[in-house]
Amino acid sequence: MDPRHVMQLAVILDKGTVTGAAQSLMVTQPTLTRNMATLEMQAGEELFQRSRFGVRSTPLGESLARHGRAIAQQMQAVSETVYRHKLGLHTQLRIGAGPMIGMGLMAEFSKAFLHHYPHIALSVTTGRPINLLDQLIDGELDAVLAPAVFAHAPVGINRELLYEDDISIFCAPHHVLASRLSPSAEELSECKWMNVGTASPFQNAEMDMLLRSGIQRLRTHFSTVSDAVILLKALSQGQHLAVLPRLPVRLVRNEYPLIEITPPAGTVRRDQFIWTRSQMAKGPALEAMRDKLMETLQQLID
Repeated sequence: MDPRHVMQLAVILDKGTVTGAAQSLMVTQPTLTRNMATLEMQAGEELFQRSRFGVRSTPLGESLARHGRAIAQQMQAVSETVYRHKLGLHTQLRIGAGPMIGMGLMAEFSKAFLHHYPHIALSVTTGRPINLLDQLIDGELDAVLAPAVFAHAPVGINRELLYEDDISIFCAPHHVLASRLSPSAEELSECKWMNVGTASPFQNAEMDMLLRSGIQRLRTHFSTVSDAVILLKALSQGQHLAVLPRLPVRLVRNEYPLIEITPPAGTVRRDQFIWTRSQMAKGPALEAMRDKLMETLQQLID
């Protein structure tokens, strides 16, 4: 089978019509129809069905289309590599980071890294740690900054400590509990909460910390997914409490001077790690990334 025909099948199914696919692919409709006829002959059965509402895939057609989309993504990656090389960017480093550490660290790190390594093309993706690690496993990212969301690192994945950290409770300076040194579990339970992961329940570590402190009723009124800016701005309005990692909050304290409320049973340890694929862990670009991350982090803390 011609890989180009498989890619064209994916476009037909995604567009919903042969006409729309032909326009997107910049080929004539007769040529595209002829290519699909060849592909169906090679496959030995129909790959999609036509109707006045467009096309609908058959099971085999959808299976082939998935391969076509993967081929298209690989071809796009090849084109981007060639383009970066023409620009003198001979290496690309793709980093994923959780929303809080992304906001607190990655802008300064990127500035320092690109200054010292201008030949490396750097891309940064923020998102939920579990999703970023899935992308790392799938080869879509080269490194991820995230806590230990797995009890053990998956096969083929390496992790090393970036920094030690804890999670705690935070609020705005004008929140009703901001001036209380040690609010009770009852007072904390009566407050409104917000979350940077999922709306309810909190993620396991956060929930365990709150329950251990006797905070039984969690009124989670607002949550954000993979976005720290919205959460921090809303938290700064002073109506809510949130469980957040301590060091990233410290890194953004000039813009968001939040107050920490230590939970009655104390904070919970949640360190931050650098996750990489084992076969790439010792590459020069990743070694340079590690060094500059540590250096930037130390400068921000000091």
